[in-house]
Amino acid sequence: MRLHMATEITVTIGIVLAAEWLFVRGTGALQTAIPADAPKALAAELFALNHALLVIAMMFGAIIAMISGFGVSMFPTARSQLTAVLFLPVPLLATLAIGLVLHVRVLSLALLVVTLTAGTYTRRFGPLGFNGGVLAFMGSFLGFFIQDYVHIGDIGWLAAEVGIGVIGTLVVHFVLFYPRAGAAVRRMQRSYAARARDVASEVTELYQQALRPDQTDETRRAADRQLQRQFLRLNETALLIDAQLNNPAAVPAGWSATAMHQRLFDAEVGLTNAARFALAIARRRLPAPVTTAVGDALAGICAMDLAAVLDAAAGIRARLENHDGERTGLTPDDRIIVHRFATSVTDFSVAIQEFRRYAAGDAADDALNGTPGEEFRTQVATFGGWLPGSAFIAGAASQERGGAGLLERIRLAPYARISIQMGIAISGAIIAGDALSGRRFYWAVIAAFVTFMGANTAGEQIRKSSFRIAGTFVGVIVGSVLAHLVADRVGWQIAVILVSLFLGLYLFRVNYAFMTIGITVMVSQLYVELNEFSNSLLALRLEETALGAGVAILTVLLVLPLHIGRVARVAARQHLAALADLIDRCLDRLADPASVNGSDLELRAAARRLDAAYQALVATVWPMRTPLFGSLAERISGFMATAVAARYYARNLLLDASTRCPGLGAKPAAELAVARRQFADSIAAITTALSTGDPAGGTSPQARPYVRSASLFARVGDVLPEQAATSRPRLALRDLELLDGALAEAARWAGVPVTDLDTAPLSPPRGAAKPA
Repeated sequence: MRLHMATEITVTIGIVLAAEWLFVRGTGALQTAIPADAPKALAAELFALNHALLVIAMMFGAIIAMISGFGVSMFPTARSQLTAVLFLPVPLLATLAIGLVLHVRVLSLALLVVTLTAGTYTRRFGPLGFNGGVLAFMGSFLGFFIQDYVHIGDIGWLAAEVGIGVIGTLVVHFVLFYPRAGAAVRRMQRSYAARARDVASEVTELYQQALRPDQTDETRRAADRQLQRQFLRLNETALLIDAQLNNPAAVPAGWSATAMHQRLFDAEVGLTNAARFALAIARRRLPAPVTTAVGDALAGICAMDLAAVLDAAAGIRARLENHDGERTGLTPDDRIIVHRFATSVTDFSVAIQEFRRYAAGDAADDALNGTPGEEFRTQVATFGGWLPGSAFIAGAASQERGGAGLLERIRLAPYARISIQMGIAISGAIIAGDALSGRRFYWAVIAAFVTFMGANTAGEQIRKSSFRIAGTFVGVIVGSVLAHLVADRVGWQIAVILVSLFLGLYLFRVNYAFMTIGITVMVSQLYVELNEFSNSLLALRLEETALGAGVAILTVLLVLPLHIGRVARVAARQHLAALADLIDRCLDRLADPASVNGSDLELRAAARRLDAAYQALVATVWPMRTPLFGSLAERISGFMATAVAARYYARNLLLDASTRCPGLGAKPAAELAVARRQFADSIAAITTALSTGDPAGGTSPQARPYVRSASLFARVGDVLPEQAATSRPRLALRDLELLDGALAEAARWAGVPVTDLDTAPLSPPRGAAKPA
């Protein structure tokens, strides 16, 4: 997706730059004829003016191409994309005209503040308002800087130059990069397969390392962290594919969205479970026949030799049929883990075989295409084609009453909060930047402006400002070197601009600093072309950028701050709500296998909602997981570790509950209902503490401790009819006991006292005085 976007925008900009050059050369737009007998000084001045206006025309087209390229992905259909691209020049030209008329400096600067504040508020109208607001600011910004060279009577020529940018964008997008949902899903599936291979390769290597007797705890923890990052990337890809399946054009012939969704889910859960259980087996030091068979299965997954995987799984099952623990060397817990590994690799192999049928153009198995009356609806929301990160969470937190501080208690819609912050930050950046350089103050303005683009909390905004400063520093060095190497060779200048833009666009989702480096290199070439380049100019750019970023940081900390801890509490609460919903549906299925609330489709939908909530939680707390946050970072890491474990246990519960099996019977069902009520009350204790910002041991009248329910689920197992430990109902009860243990630990990290059914409260861990 990043490659597709970066390529499209770069190609569009290249074509538009050439078109603008041809347009100006062919029509003489805004050019002044140079008399043949003009004095040399006058001729040189007119030539420089004409050249500057040519560069301005090319810049107009490039700006439209870039912003439209970003914005077009926010619209789902070709029709809406066409409408958006045709609309976007309107706010730009409107504010451009105003900027050309205002020749009073104070009024022009005030217009920048007004358009940015109002443009930020228009985010309430969705993607069209978001992009329209950006272009409205760009119009006033450009009008301010070209008003000495262009008059309002020339607005027609400027509109034509903007129109060329629009036409170029439409031609490239709809001819070379026409949006085809089916092709997009196939690209995503190739990425999914690549990430699955990364996971398989990673876990195979880690498995071999874990078998070594000299592995240290630190090595194991580092391996776990690396594997969790791979799991997160794989899950991100699966969610992005799921988000496309509402569109019938994205689903191949012979398949249904339900079938695609199920096999995608089965493959991801099978692979992640296989990886987890393989490492658990390695660390248990099980007999060589078992560890060898597990290694063979992992090697088969790496090579996509599914026959070898299934053979290894069959060999493991055959060994498990021998119930003599002394002969097999397996304890009851060992048998469960080994059984789950064999089941996981089998599920993964079956799902991948189905995907191969899809790649070959074959229809799906009719049994997968859903039952009559079932309609697939994706549970994954995206923004601009990507997962929204912390955006929705921050929006919810912004409209809730925060902590005890006066500013924290103010509830505002997110677009209103950011527009107020933006207006104040831009005003401060203009004043400070103008004091440093009356001519180049706009670098401070842009640095403050981008702080609020795609950053939703104070932590994210500070992080982005820091990346902009760091990126500008590196870009100044690289830009200076390239400017001296390229000099005024236009062909090479264009090449450097396009390559730097491409790399910045391709890598900016990895780290925003890369985008800043690309833009700074581009600006260096632009100033060479305008004959204004100097190393001191680039140094001034760095100073102005640092100044603008500093003003933005002060603003987000002091003016209506949306502190990251406040947003993290909301994210944790929503994650727990999604987890509780999945557990509730699984328990419905266990109590009544015919439950509509616990149908396979509903269970997987709940699991995807949990995945999306987990991705949002990770995106929200990521800036907090640094040593700068001290004990808070430790609490966050502890809570996140338990959230990861609980999510995996809940997925296993889904698999164990979704298998059709006889009802539990009256007595086990009654015991299950008791355990279920206690478990739900205990989860509610955590969410209450996260809602009030007060741990359950505090003074809140709603406060209550987390009461363990694992023994209640064990009691259900005691009254079940005699079944093997690896039967689905018993595995489901084991999942529930593990879930209770993970959530009890999460409660302690959130500052909620934990109580067994018949014991005194347990003390929270050090540093857990308040909920994270």
